[in-house]
Amino acid sequence: MIKALDTVLAQFPRERTWLLPALQAVQHAHGWLSDDALTQVAAHLRVPATEVYGVATHYPELRLAPRGRHHLRVCTGVSCALLGGPQLLAGLTKRFDAAPDETRTDREVTVEAADCFFACSMAPAIEVDGEYRGRVTEAELADVESWFSHRRRHGSPSPMLAMESGVPTVAASARAALADLATLAHAKRGLGIRVIVQTGTCGRAVGADTLLEPLRAGINERGLDAELIEGACNGMCYAAPLVEVVTPESMRFVVERLQRARVAALLDALAAEPAKWPAAGIVPLAVHPFFKGQHRELLTRVGAVDPDSLDDALVLGAYSALARALDGSPDDVSAQVKASGLQGRGGAFFPTALKWEACRKAAGEPKYLVMNGEEGEPGIFKDRHLMEGDPHQVLEGVLLAAYAAGASRAILYIHGEADLSAQRLGWAVVEARAAGLVGERVLGRDFRCEVEVRRGAGGFVLGEETALLESIEGRRAQPRTRPPFPVEAGLWGRPTVINNVETLCAIPTIVARGGAAFAALGTSSAPGTKVFGISGPVRRPGVVEVKNGVTLNHLLHDLAGGSVDGRPLKGALVGGPSGSVVPAALFDVAMEPRGRVSPGTGGIVAVPAGASIADIVRTLVAFNARESCGKCTPCREGLPRLLALLDEAGSEDKIRELGETIQLASLCGLGQAAPIAVQKAFEIFGDELRGRR
Repeated sequence: MIKALDTVLAQFPRERTWLLPALQAVQHAHGWLSDDALTQVAAHLRVPATEVYGVATHYPELRLAPRGRHHLRVCTGVSCALLGGPQLLAGLTKRFDAAPDETRTDREVTVEAADCFFACSMAPAIEVDGEYRGRVTEAELADVESWFSHRRRHGSPSPMLAMESGVPTVAASARAALADLATLAHAKRGLGIRVIVQTGTCGRAVGADTLLEPLRAGINERGLDAELIEGACNGMCYAAPLVEVVTPESMRFVVERLQRARVAALLDALAAEPAKWPAAGIVPLAVHPFFKGQHRELLTRVGAVDPDSLDDALVLGAYSALARALDGSPDDVSAQVKASGLQGRGGAFFPTALKWEACRKAAGEPKYLVMNGEEGEPGIFKDRHLMEGDPHQVLEGVLLAAYAAGASRAILYIHGEADLSAQRLGWAVVEARAAGLVGERVLGRDFRCEVEVRRGAGGFVLGEETALLESIEGRRAQPRTRPPFPVEAGLWGRPTVINNVETLCAIPTIVARGGAAFAALGTSSAPGTKVFGISGPVRRPGVVEVKNGVTLNHLLHDLAGGSVDGRPLKGALVGGPSGSVVPAALFDVAMEPRGRVSPGTGGIVAVPAGASIADIVRTLVAFNARESCGKCTPCREGLPRLLALLDEAGSEDKIRELGETIQLASLCGLGQAAPIAVQKAFEIFGDELRGRR
C-alpha cells in the first residue's frame, strides 16, 4: 500500500499547488482517501496534515470512506426530479436494501443521491460504476446488474500530460504559418462522406458508442467511400443515439435515435445519392425544426468536426482568428471585444475587455489566464457541450484572451466529473503544442503561452472566481475579500483573468467577424448570441444558440417543442440554484441581463403544470445550504435555517427577513443569490406555497 502510494505521488512536484491533483490521483488508484493516504500526501507535498484534511473534507467529490464493490448514484436535481429521479432512487435503495449515502466496506452495492450529473438533457439519469445511463425507466432497474462494471472504477485522475512542444520558428506572418498547417491538414482529409457518431456525454449515456463497431464493419463490407468519426453532440441530445452525415460539399444530415438494428439500412441508404436520403430518414440539418430557429456562431462546428483532430479543426477554419490577431497588436483584440459588447457568460455579465485591459496594465509577471470550466450549477450543461464538441475553438479563445491580457500562462480548470471535456481539451492542447500553436513563439510570433489542464473536485462555490484561485493554489475553495481584484493580484499574487468557457468561445468569432457584427446579433443591453441548455419534460431537450434578447416562449416551444405530454408549462427554472422559477406569464419577455427575465448562466428547466414549486424551491435551497463553503456566517448558518423555515407554518415573514439578511451580508455573489429562488417563489407562486405548508 505504502509503495503504491509512493508511486502515485512521485509524479507530483513537492509543492502545495498539486494538493488537489494528488488527492484525486490517490483516490483514483485506491478508491477512497484513508487517514494513512492523507498523511502520506501531506508528507510528500510538505503541507500540514491538518490542512490536507481540511481540503479533503471540503470538496464533494473526494471520499473519506470506501464504497461498495458496485456503486450507484441517482441524480435528484430539478430536471431529473421532474422526470422520475426520486422514484429511481427509491427503487434502487429497495432493490439492494441500501440506505442512500451509506458507506460500508462489506456491502456489494452502495447507493448515493447526487445533486446533478450535468447531463440534464438525458434525465432521469443514474451512474453505475462511473458510467452514466440516461432516460432510465423504473422497469430497467430490475436488470441494473447488467450495467455493472467488472473493472473497479473511481473516476478519472488529474491528467499530467507530457506535451512535446513544436519547434519555435520565425514565420513571415502568423497567417503564413497557419496556412502551412492548414495545407498539410487538407492533404490528409478524405474526399468521401463523413459518418459522425455523436458520442458526447449525452450520447454515451444511451449507448451511442456501441454503434461505432457495427458502423465500421458495415462501411468496410460495403466498400463505402466514408470516414467514420467518433464525434460530439451537435445539441440534439433528445435525438441520441444520433449520427450526423456530412457530404464532401459540407451538407449536413442527421439520423435520430439510431439503434444497432437500423445500421445496415442506414448504410444501404448512404450508398444512394444524397437527394434520396430524406426518404430513408436522413434529414437535412438546414430544415430541421430544432435548428431553424437558432443562430449558431459558437456552435457552428459542433457536431460536424472531429473533436480529437487538430487537422479537422484546421480544415474548418480553427485558429484563423488567432493568426490574424498575432499579426496585429493585443490592443486590436481588446478593441474588437469591447466593440462587441461581450459580457461574461458565467452569470455576472462583467464586460470582458475591461478585465483584459486591467490585467495587461497591472504590474507583475507572469500573468495568468484561467478558463473556468467548473460549471457546478445543477441544471447547467452547455459549457460541457462546447468543451466536448469543439475543444480547439475553446483553446483558440483561451490563446486570444491570453494575448490580449498579456498572459503567458493559461490554466484550463475543468469540473472533476467532466471526464470527456478534460480528455478532449487535454488532447487538443497536446496537438496544438506539437503544431506550434501553444508554447514558445506561437505561430512563429513573439507570443508565448504555456497551457495546463487542472481538474476540480466539485463545489458550487468554484463559480466564484477567487474561490477557484484558492483551489488551484491547493486550498479550500473559499472566496477572498476584494479588493485587491484578481486582475491586480490573483494566482500567487500575480495579475490573473478568469473567463467562463462560453465567453472564451465567443472570442474567435468576434475577432474573425468584427465586434460590431457580433454586437448586432443581440440587443443593446445584451449583444451577441447566447448558448442555452434546455432540459426537463420537453420534447426536444438539448443545447441551442440564439441571438440575445430571445424569449422563453421561443426556447421552450419553438425549439424544445413544448411539454412532452402536452401539459401547459407553468414556468421555467432559469439560472440554476442562483436563479428562480419564471412564470409562464413572462415567457414573451425578452431575456436580458438584469432585466425582468435574465438569461442567467444559460440553464433552462421546463416546469409543467402540476409540478410542485415548493419541491423545486426546497431542492434549490437545500443544494445551496450543502454547498456553502462555510467562510461567512450568513451563508453557512442562514441557509440551513432558511431551508428549515420552508417546512414551518406561518414563517413567510421570517423567510423574507432571513433571505434579505443573507443577501446583504454574505461575502460572495453565490451566497448573495442563494435566497433568490425562495423570495421570487413567494412573490410569484405565493398562494401555492402557502397552500403546501
